[in-house]
Amino acid sequence: MIFHMFRDWARLNESQWWGREALIKSHERKFSEIANYAYQNVPFYRRLYDSVQVNPADVISYSGIGRLPVVTRQHLRDTPLHDMTAADADLTKCLPDSTSGSTGTPVTLLEDPGFAAKQEMAHLRAYWANGVRPGHKICTVWAMRTSQSPFAGKLGLYSAIEGRFHRRVWGTDDIHDHMKFYSVWKPDVLIASPSYYRALLWFSEQDRVKLSFKVAVSSGELLDDTTRKRICDTFQAEVIDTYGLMEVGIVSWECPAHCGYHINAESVVVEFIKDGAPAASGDAGKVYVTSLDRRITPIIRYFTGDVATPSEDECPCGRGLPLMKNIQGRIVDFILGEEGRYVSPWVVIRTLRSIKGVENFKLTQKSDSSIDVQFRTRRLEAKSVFDALHRRCTELFGELSVNINLVDEIEGERAPKFRPVASYLTH
Repeated sequence: MIFHMFRDWARLNESQWWGREALIKSHERKFSEIANYAYQNVPFYRRLYDSVQVNPADVISYSGIGRLPVVTRQHLRDTPLHDMTAADADLTKCLPDSTSGSTGTPVTLLEDPGFAAKQEMAHLRAYWANGVRPGHKICTVWAMRTSQSPFAGKLGLYSAIEGRFHRRVWGTDDIHDHMKFYSVWKPDVLIASPSYYRALLWFSEQDRVKLSFKVAVSSGELLDDTTRKRICDTFQAEVIDTYGLMEVGIVSWECPAHCGYHINAESVVVEFIKDGAPAASGDAGKVYVTSLDRRITPIIRYFTGDVATPSEDECPCGRGLPLMKNIQGRIVDFILGEEGRYVSPWVVIRTLRSIKGVENFKLTQKSDSSIDVQFRTRRLEAKSVFDALHRRCTELFGELSVNINLVDEIEGERAPKFRPVASYLTH
């Protein structure tokens, strides 16, 4: 019985079950509902929409979505959390969740059990489509001990099933301990970021530790073709990439056909904008996402900072969900410290972002292990920021050579694939 519930939950709402036209109508209805709800209940959206004299009640189809103003990370950083929160929210059932801060100051939103449970459903469908079944052993690598969903492992059908077969490890712990654990527990599925996979590949090759997985799921960063091939060849794994953001949850995912990323159309609206207009199929556009499930702190027409290509192709899997391709997002790397110790890029980002006055930075580990840091700040604060960066880098990397430079513009800062932490030792 549970097996059939698991299967049916994983396939819920795919358009092969209820038709593409019905899916589009439901999509538009949900978008209209969340936009009107935000306008009526969230001070931020009330002010934003009133400022351009738009009532979301008038937006009843996709053709009118462009009338609503775009929300940016700067909006989320500058707006107090209570102004982003719905007036009817039951705060006793909500917990805060924050972004990594890889593109600036971390953003905090509220997560409720309903949104968390729907995210588990979305992940479940992606895993099921790629051959993951009840009884498979799954290991998830969390970037930091504070990075997981506040409701992770506590909600939903999937959590009830996975208790015996799911383990979590932390990207800030010693990767040698991870390899020992994988060798003994032998997980069928590993879920981790590309930067973690690159570090695991490097250390497993250095220590001559042979690891294998049935499925390797990539999330949180851009998966490049070289890393994908190395994971497949070295770990003998089927490599599946997913695309999502903390602000809206999982957006899209690959199936075994690898013909693109299936968009979770019942839970997100994805727009591709090129030169101010919707991008045509096959043309790359900036990605804007609306969450149809996040009601406590709604996210509507949010500019992700990424670039991707909409596709009208039909996937051979027959799933029928809309597709996106060629995602251009963030790339980061682990940094190799003294005596084989590695430092998570998320630790680097959180540590350096916490320094008062740092507007942006880029940290690069060169092939000789030395580290270069470029940073931007106001000139009046340059000396104190420089000293603070030097102290934090010493704490993170020990006696490694560190070269810190104040610059007017950081190399690659304006590129869609800006890389705040890069190591040329791990490629």
